[in-house]
Amino acid sequence: MTLRLPLRHSRTAQRSRRIGAIAIPFLILSVAGHYFELFDTEVLLVLLLLGFFMGATAIVLAVIAVVDLWKDGGKGFFNSLLGTFYGSIVLLPLFVATVGLYLFPPLNDISTDLSEPPALVAGERIGGTIESNMQIMQKASYPDIVPRRFRLPPPELHNAASSVASSMGWEVIYELPAGFPDEPTYLLMEARMPYFSLRDDVAIRIQPDRVGTLLDIRSASRFGSHDFGTNARRIRTFLSNLDKVLLQSYGITASVEETGLVLEEGGAPRFNNGSVALEVPFELPPSFARLFKERGGAPMPAQKPSF
Repeated sequence: MTLRLPLRHSRTAQRSRRIGAIAIPFLILSVAGHYFELFDTEVLLVLLLLGFFMGATAIVLAVIAVVDLWKDGGKGFFNSLLGTFYGSIVLLPLFVATVGLYLFPPLNDISTDLSEPPALVAGERIGGTIESNMQIMQKASYPDIVPRRFRLPPPELHNAASSVASSMGWEVIYELPAGFPDEPTYLLMEARMPYFSLRDDVAIRIQPDRVGTLLDIRSASRFGSHDFGTNARRIRTFLSNLDKVLLQSYGITASVEETGLVLEEGGAPRFNNGSVALEVPFELPPSFARLFKERGGAPMPAQKPSF
């Protein structure tokens, strides 16, 4: 009669699988709790760090179990594989955030107007300027984020911008609509970051000038000193969606380039190189065109409105 010893099961591998399996719903519930405002962002950060620690622990235990099983034999390789898989899923957001630290500049406040950005009065921000070193960094990293000019009266551009902001899920906190075609407008909104639902502030300022209307947008994070490119992507997405809305409504985006724009007496706006600002002619709405004819053009504000 042959005596067979029972096959050894690795308890370390079992612990790895269990800890990894618990870490996944733990992170999901933490993000969900923050989304439904059961706790603030500081608590979410602590919970995320705890979840990442659990994921790392699952992977470390899986490695220890595999080494032990390789030396002494037994069962538990599959549990170790599951522990590694679960732990990798938990640590994936941390890995993406780490990559973002190297891919994007350490900015958390992006504006098309760096010298006089639209004021933010939401969260812990009250107006405020952007520091000079941050301005230099933004110009080097996001040279395409600049003020946009449109051949539209402020009320119509305001309505289009408000429609785009609503379609992007931004919540309006304060709105200053235009009473007349030559009055500036302002929108202050709250946007949420995807996945972790962190709240950010967005301000849109629309003011008339001699070309048509000047639009500035500012997006700033309330939490943290690094936005991983979120604010720049938000502004780019908004401007792209705004062009699509204007294209559907007017058949043209009606945008005018900011750089090198000059005005000629009795002629169309041109760039410094002599090219016309708009390749496709755009007709103003009759009411605004009549107002231009009566006043001889929209007045140029002495200074940008301070909201």
